[in-house]
Parts: sequence; structure tokens; C-alpha cells
Amino acid sequence: MTIRPYQKRDFRYVQDICIATSKYAEEDTPTNRAVLCAMYCDYYLDCQPDYCFVAVDDADIPVGYVLCVVDLDEYQERMQEQYLPLVRKISGGDYYRFVAETRVCERYVREGYTAHLHLNVLPDYRGQGLGTQLLYSLESKLKEMFVEGLYLISGQQKAAQAFYEKQGYEEIDYLTGAVVYGKKLFTEDGE
Repeated sequence: MTIRPYQKRDFRYVQDICIATSKYAEEDTPTNRAVLCAMYCDYYLDCQPDYCFVAVDDADIPVGYVLCVVDLDEYQERMQEQYLPLVRKISGGDYYRFVAETRVCERYVREGYTAHLHLNVLPDYRGQGLGTQLLYSLESKLKEMFVEGLYLISGQQKAAQAFYEKQGYEEIDYLTGAVVYGKKLFTEDGE
């Protein structure tokens, strides 16, 4: 397995992983795909691909990814203009939940968690260190850019929570059905 920067040709594979690792894994309909990818995948790949990495198999096919946003102002503006109108039209409940979650996340930025991420690895490839390698690749890139910290929202799966805690992420908040994890990339003394 190899970790490499995301490339445009990976787009559909990343969408497939997004669906396969979601609550819609058994219901991969065009509607579910459109809603889920609009909220958690497409913006990152379209607008901030430099902060996206994929884990690929021997055939160079993605089996996992980490997607990240470092410009949250642009993210919120473009999501409202380009991606969320489709979600609102198809699934009002998902739309309002997502918007409420985004507003709550503004406080994490004020606390120095200025980037956020999504990480997913296909079930058959978990437990091989790919998630750790993906996070390392992203964190290294963010440190080069002097990004202070990053956060993510994890469901309440114990394995996912244990994974993030092992990677140095700390619980910084709780949302309905989820835990918010954060990690500072630089300490007070600049290290």
C-alpha cells in the first residue's frame, strides 16, 4: 500500500469510498450518493485538493483517503453557494443538520483548530496502518503551511474513537451522536 497526493482521476474512487464507509453503504442510490458526496467529499476534491491524500493498492486504486479544508471561510461560502442547494432540495433534514453542525464548528476555529478533516478506509483494508499513514501525510503538509491545529467529527464507534485518541487527538466537544476531536500541530513554544 502506498500513500500519495490525490489526483483528479481518483475522484470517483473517493466518492465510492465515501459511500462504502457511510450509513448508506447498503443503499448506494443516486440520491444518497448525491447528498453524501455533496456534504463530505466533492468540495474538498474540487476546491482544496492539495490537502487530500489517498491510500492506493498495488494497482494504484484508492482504498482510503483523508480530505482536509484549511480555508474554512471559503469552504462555508462555496458550500452554501454550490454544494448545499442540492442537499437542501433532495434532503432537507440532512441539509439543516449539516448547516447547524457547520455553525457550531466555527468556535473550534477560534480555539486554534483552523482546519478540519475526513478520513475513511475501506473495511477490508483497515488495521494495516493506512489511517495512521494518511494522517501523517496530511499533518506533515499542514505543518509546512503552519496550520495551528485541526479537528474532525467522529461518530460514536469505539474503534474510530480509539484510533483518533491513539493518534494524539483529544476530545474537544460533543455533538448529538458524535464526538469532536482536535489536535494542535504546534505547541505554545512553537514546536
